[in-house]
Amino acid sequence: MKISALPAVLAAAAASMPNVSAFGVTRSSPNGVAVTKGQSHASPGSALYSTTADKDPFSIYNEDEVEAADADTRIPFFNTVSSVEPFNEAVNAPIARGIRLTGGEKLRQEGLTGKGIKVGVVDSGIDRDHPGFNGKVTRKQWYEEGDLASGRGGPHGTHVAGTIHMMAPEAEIFDYRVFDPSGRGSSLTIARAIYKAIEDGCDIINLSLGGEPGSSIAPWTRFVLDKAYDEGVLVVAAAGNSGDDNILTNEVSYPAAYPTTMSIGAVAKKDNLPSADFSSSNSEVDYAGIGVEVDSFYPGGFRVSFDGTSMACPHVCGLITALMTKGGKYSDIVRDDASCRKLLNDEFAIDIGAKGEDNLTGLGYLTYLSEEEFENGFLDLPDLE
Repeated sequence: MKISALPAVLAAAAASMPNVSAFGVTRSSPNGVAVTKGQSHASPGSALYSTTADKDPFSIYNEDEVEAADADTRIPFFNTVSSVEPFNEAVNAPIARGIRLTGGEKLRQEGLTGKGIKVGVVDSGIDRDHPGFNGKVTRKQWYEEGDLASGRGGPHGTHVAGTIHMMAPEAEIFDYRVFDPSGRGSSLTIARAIYKAIEDGCDIINLSLGGEPGSSIAPWTRFVLDKAYDEGVLVVAAAGNSGDDNILTNEVSYPAAYPTTMSIGAVAKKDNLPSADFSSSNSEVDYAGIGVEVDSFYPGGFRVSFDGTSMACPHVCGLITALMTKGGKYSDIVRDDASCRKLLNDEFAIDIGAKGEDNLTGLGYLTYLSEEEFENGFLDLPDLE
């Protein structure tokens, strides 16, 4: 039986790691590969980091650099919380507006429900017993326990997973909890969870988490993201909430800034889809999703509204999951990161913000609705002609 070298690498790292907190890593293109926004960053099938034992990702780092890579941060990607309300289970309950704006109703009508697709949610844990999930949280792997939400999954992870479920209601959701009750976790734990999601056969992974740059690259994190890319597993990540409402400044967060992830900024549910003032801007932002006043699930059978790029990210993840529906009209088109980006760019990205690609919204706002459907049914779009 052939065993991958990565678990042994992670175990060795864990033995020498201090008790540290989430992401604080730095970006460079893997192996010096030039990066073009919205396109693939390496030929499908070519490993960015080899997964064999003779390419140990720790080999080029000394112990001080490895420790520095786990800088002390939290999971900061939601900003405000509205009042918590009971969840409405009625069949005719209104669909959340962010889901409608992203084309959730149209996707259902065309049979694109995420059936046959596995989604990994690496976050603060999910309340799988919430009635809104209808039993679709099918696997649980918690690396952190604690008394968060009275033993249920965390509010953040439950909210994120709820948006994905509402976008793709027949997809299976795999729950990987990497944050403790205070909202802290190490990049090593996050890497282990991503690796486990790949091994579990997840087709797409949502990372509504991250940290600021300023320390060395965490080799285990970069390693597993490159492994996911090489194996055709899509990774969608929140761009970050460090924005200063100035498109000319750069606020970079990882893992969203890695070329092997899709970086998602946040926009508001208003005419012209303005970027949220907290949404980070940088040249690695690929797309935008609804991230202001996002209504989704809350532990204990409730619902709540959160703001943040953490909330924009699962709208996009859910849209892609629905497009990947087994037997659906796009199932043979979306095969890997490159083919997914091409489909999104050609069919589902609406240019907003500055004309062309920009540092706040990337190549545009992603929705399954046409521009005409969006404007006739909801909001005005910017006139960039």
